[in-house]
Amino acid sequence: MDLRTKYLGLDLKHPVVASASPLSKTLDGIKRLEDAGASAVVMFSLFEEQLRQENESFNYLMESGTESFAESLSYFPEVEE
Repeated sequence: MDLRTKYLGLDLKHPVVASASPLSKTLDGIKRLEDAGASAVVMFSLFEEQLRQENESFNYLMESGTESFAESLSYFPEVEE
């Protein structure tokens, strides 16, 4: 049976494409997917680490100094447990 197909401009032997997963993070994992018969592999975003780092930096900057003024801590009464 001929399962050849065209996907995103690529000629593939069959339509089995491995999605982004922990296996596609390393070269060894990609080789394992190829050995298992995947005709293509969807990679993680190349800039995912940058987006995460920017988000963490933004959160840090937004939260830093929120408890630096002693008078601001007494605006609301303490909640008893």
